[in-house]
Amino acid sequence: MIARIVLVAAGAKKTIMALDEPLKMVPAMALCGGVALYLLGHIAFRLRNIGTLNRQRLVVTGVALALIPVATEVDAVLTVGLMAALLSSLIAYEAIHFREARQRVRAAAHAE
Repeated sequence: MIARIVLVAAGAKKTIMALDEPLKMVPAMALCGGVALYLLGHIAFRLRNIGTLNRQRLVVTGVALALIPVATEVDAVLTVGLMAALLSSLIAYEAIHFREARQRVRAAAHAE
């Protein structure tokens, strides 16, 4: 998972260097693909430990991969904004959708 974070950082570094230009293919793959690989790591971890598939993260992974060709056409700053919006949406969805499950875990932890 650390290598995936490094990929995202490398893509972000190239993005910062030229905000008003489209990303070249390698930085676009590093930025969008690094996010996708990071999410795939979470999906695989859950699948191995719990045996369930995290569908919302799988969908976001597909969208992140689909944004690679878009990143080579639009300004780099827009690509970063799209990735931030995508991940923020995933976080908001999971925070709302899994609210009750988190409350049960916290209640059980406080009971001990």
